Amino acid sequence: MKKSHLLLTGILLTTLTSCARYVRIGDLTGISNRNIDDTTQYVMLEREVEAVATAENDALEQAVDNLTKEHEGEFLRNTKIYVKSNGKKVKIIGDVWGIQKANVNVNTSATAEIVLNVGDNVVFKRKRDIIDGKIIGLNSDTIIVEYGKRKKRIELRYDDVTKTN
Repeated sequence: MKKSHLLLTGILLTTLTSCARYVRIGDLTGISNRNIDDTTQYVMLEREVEAVATAENDALEQAVDNLTKEHEGEFLRNTKIYVKSNGKKVKIIGDVWGIQKANVNVNTSATAEIVLNVGDNVVFKRKRDIIDGKIIGLNSDTIIVEYGKRKKRIELRYDDVTKTN
């Protein structure tokens, strides 16, 4: 009686564990549900990504579609395919290949009216240092800035200073 009970328990455990794990059914160099254009240059978008699909029919096709859609790719390469014993659940692991997305150049501009007056604080660059100063005079093309502990004076172009207050 004990032997038959052990045998029945063993068979039940084997059945339960075989339903719960995936079985590797093969490796494919490439797999796709779309037409691949030979004239297009494809690049690898993601490496070693995984998708699982459950379906009554075409679980493998669904898994490939899920993976390519998720990573915006066209096809898979170096793909490993796993299936559950009932055949309704498929797991695939592979590299997603597709078309390189174009970089988008964004040009922005900002305009602001900046008025410089005598007494405004400004900064300017001199010999790789950024120096604080105060405007003490204005000309048509230049400004006169006083800076440093010894109250040195320098004449600068308007484009060479930045107002700080």
